[in-house]
Amino acid sequence: MAHLDATTLSILIPGQTHVLERNGNEAYVYFNTNGDAHMRLDDGESRRGHWRLLDGGYATDWENGVTGSWLIDHEPGTMNYINRDNAVRFRMLGVLFGDAKGLAF
Repeated sequence: MAHLDATTLSILIPGQTHVLERNGNEAYVYFNTNGDAHMRLDDGESRRGHWRLLDGGYATDWENGVTGSWLIDHEPGTMNYINRDNAVRFRMLGVLFGDAKGLAF
């Protein structure tokens, strides 16, 4: 596995919606180009916050006080979100252009 670098993340994140597999269902995260972040989890919960690129990853500070700090790893045919302590992994199912799921509220 290899982590995506800052250059790749600067293309893959701003202005995109990431589709993730969570608990066997799809969850969505939209990263607005202005730094706002919007998420809808597989159980219907919605979150709003701010995202920023980090060296070799990114972080999202959600309004509920939770901060997520993530790396994106890739292998041939797959990409995975991995939190910084390697305890949580989510498979990335795809990337959609813009706010494809209307998450910005």
